[in-house]
Amino acid sequence: MPYASDRDRNPHDLELTQPAFPVPPLNLFLTSGYEPGKFDLCWDDPSVMAQNSQFMVYGVNVYRSFDSEFGPYERLTELAVGSTFYRDLTDNVVIPDEVVESPQWVLRGECVGSDYQEPRFVFRTLRCPIVQSATQAVNENNRDAVRVTIDGVDARIRQIHGDTGEVEIETREFPEVGTQTLSPSPIPGPDSVVKVTYRYNRSLLKTDLGTRVYYRVTTLAVPIRSDLDVVRPQDLRETPLDRAAFTSSRELEKKDYIWTEAVRRNRWILQQGGERVKVFLRKTVGERCPCWSSTHKQPKNDCQVCYGVGIVGGYEGPYDITIAPDDSERSIQQGDNGRQQVHTYGVWTGPSPLLSQRDFIVKVNGERYSLGGVHMPSNRGMQLQQHFNIGAIDELDIRYKVPVNGSATMYSSYTKPLIPPHLDPAKKTDKPNIPDERQLRGRTKTWENITY
Repeated sequence: MPYASDRDRNPHDLELTQPAFPVPPLNLFLTSGYEPGKFDLCWDDPSVMAQNSQFMVYGVNVYRSFDSEFGPYERLTELAVGSTFYRDLTDNVVIPDEVVESPQWVLRGECVGSDYQEPRFVFRTLRCPIVQSATQAVNENNRDAVRVTIDGVDARIRQIHGDTGEVEIETREFPEVGTQTLSPSPIPGPDSVVKVTYRYNRSLLKTDLGTRVYYRVTTLAVPIRSDLDVVRPQDLRETPLDRAAFTSSRELEKKDYIWTEAVRRNRWILQQGGERVKVFLRKTVGERCPCWSSTHKQPKNDCQVCYGVGIVGGYEGPYDITIAPDDSERSIQQGDNGRQQVHTYGVWTGPSPLLSQRDFIVKVNGERYSLGGVHMPSNRGMQLQQHFNIGAIDELDIRYKVPVNGSATMYSSYTKPLIPPHLDPAKKTDKPNIPDERQLRGRTKTWENITY
């Protein structure tokens, strides 16, 4: 596998001949929606590109990945997007009038607990957790946010547990202020129809704690030699994911030719004197590990499923990169837990892949080092280098259990339907005298003046 820092993913350099698949759209940009959990994507129309002249373009598919630009990717679009804009956002949808079936009941008329002398009625919603409106999937524990009806009559709720989706119906009498009397609460009978309305998170776009978010956009088309009146699934052609350029939430400006050359010269320096290592990228989003404690809100530090991360798998990778060589002393120090090797020094590498604190690297001799905070020198928002400190990890650390079994491959793990709103694309530079099929665009006038 080529070193990750050596990869060029500019589509303009890849399509030197007529490919057998539609080429991806140019000038993929990501802009913030200026709200947590909201990103806007825009791109150029792929149907005007000369390389796509042998295809009938239907639209584009949008893919998203967390933690690594190399995947795994999930497809966000259920149908191809025919416009040049897409909005990805955290989607908390209302589940209206969900019928509570028999398997969902945890308690139905039993008296459980020393504080309860009356029957209890507790059920679980089909989807959990129950979340608050307009939040980043924050668990809802306010009973007024959930509505329960029994045979069409609104029931009172004693308490809810948003993380598990449990809802308990109030069975005690409640005071009527107008009549100054106690009125009984409606409770379900043996044949009662119980319905619940709540809010569930269908798609979470995690953006806190510096989460890395990557997008790729592919073109979906049909060869013009096919019968366009009857299009079959096997006639569809899509750009391979590894041929589609990516963008990320950290990219503020596209590199022009000057700084692209600067990055390549830095890479040449690393190739001559740098050290080849493998890097593991710590997961921040994914399937929660069974060792995760809902009480303490943290995983077990010796779990060999998530390796102390809390997400199944723990880390993405390994990916091959080159870093600056070792230039510090090694020492053995006595601590509270015995003797340990201390070896800490600062290194740097190129802008890809994006690294963050608590990732770790593996050297050729098998030693493993944890990454500290990452400093990224930039020019007008263009990421040029990554500087960080690394420190030796003790061999008893759980990260030594992470297997080094080669590089992960990109794949589309699963699909989720999201309907983008019809909004205007973000503004970007434009040069009328340059054909659209080969025009490069940045975000600033300075970029345009340097490039053209």
